[in-house]
Amino acid sequence: MANTIAAFYADELTDWSHHIDLYSGEAEEFEERLKEVIQRNNIPAIGEAVDHFQDMLTGILNKLFRLQEEIYQQEEKLRTDGSLAGNSSITTETEKQQNLLRRFMQAVEKEYIDVKYACYDFLSGTLKK
Repeated sequence: MANTIAAFYADELTDWSHHIDLYSGEAEEFEERLKEVIQRNNIPAIGEAVDHFQDMLTGILNKLFRLQEEIYQQEEKLRTDGSLAGNSSITTETEKQQNLLRRFMQAVEKEYIDVKYACYDFLSGTLKK
């Protein structure tokens, strides 16, 4: 259990990193499924739709990777000589950055969920045809 602010922030960052790994893996699976749709169907409209969903996935993956990089940077700010910093070492800048990351993570998660379900809807619709 976290007993310092740095430990709490570090736990939160670790949790976000795990979610990003999960979302990235799922997005890559969607990309593979979309490639399969293209290989099975020679309908031009399908290709345009697949491109749209691939663009959406690429956009969300880029945001996830950027967020992951910012998480790594924040984790570095929480450590002093390899150990988590004490409460007195946490600056207002570090707190502000954690709050910004939290809001960014929430926004990216919401966007990812929208993209995920749009892909599910599209893929299930192509299987009917």
